[in-house]
Amino acid sequence: MTARRLLVVVHWSLLAVLVAGVVAAGAWRLGGGRWERVETASMGTVAPVNTLLWVEPVDARQLRVGDFVTFRPPGRPELSYSHRIAAIHDDGSFETQGEITARDPWRLTADDLVGRVVMRWYGAGWLVVAAPILLGGGLLLWLLVRSLRDRSWRLPVAIVGTALVISVAIVVHRPLVRAQELGFGEVPGGARATYVSTGLAPVRLQAHRGPHVDLRDGEVGSVLITHRDREGRYGIAMSPRVPFWWWIVLVAACFVPSLGSLARPGPRIGAHALDRSLRAAR
Repeated sequence: MTARRLLVVVHWSLLAVLVAGVVAAGAWRLGGGRWERVETASMGTVAPVNTLLWVEPVDARQLRVGDFVTFRPPGRPELSYSHRIAAIHDDGSFETQGEITARDPWRLTADDLVGRVVMRWYGAGWLVVAAPILLGGGLLLWLLVRSLRDRSWRLPVAIVGTALVISVAIVVHRPLVRAQELGFGEVPGGARATYVSTGLAPVRLQAHRGPHVDLRDGEVGSVLITHRDREGRYGIAMSPRVPFWWWIVLVAACFVPSLGSLARPGPRIGAHALDRSLRAAR
């Protein structure tokens, strides 16, 4: 199979996957299902920030303790939360709780229930947040590429433009390295700070001249701070803790666009032009 045929197969395969995804999403929505984007870190590693939840309707009588459900708190119909069921009472009402938080202060009924979580897409919520930049930038880039008369410029411009659009989305929304402080308190000999990672990339929280803790998305960890900075404050530095295989994947991804150039036929040289080139070389 030539490189050009391979590229055609890849294009049609991606199109088929896209169409299948749209059909599946449409069927899910028509069946009463919905999507919820996690915006808080209360579920820890079970559903980190910006996990996309697939929620299906369910009869409240079918619920069990430990089920992961989406609900609207009493008196706040504009909000929705997704926590586990912590207790079910004889009258059918139930209580909820996050994985890393205390039990919620309300008692819920069937009227507050949105549905039960049946699927979790980790990190997909970032695509929802960045969709305006990605779609808008992609449309502008497509118009720019199509307007180029010299076809040899289209692939390089598309590659650079795609990288630029993705970079803008990353700079604006910062999905990679993030952490949220859960608690801070004085302890003998210093202070202890507790954080939860809320970014896609692993992070390292380093106390000033002290120990550190490495966290994955949704993980909770504490750092003991025993030294103050020059201004007399306790400080913690946050940095990415990217494993080696991430770099391998990143480098490999940089070579993917070269497949497109392999599939493109080279410039044709006529017999007379080739003869003149050979004579010039002699």
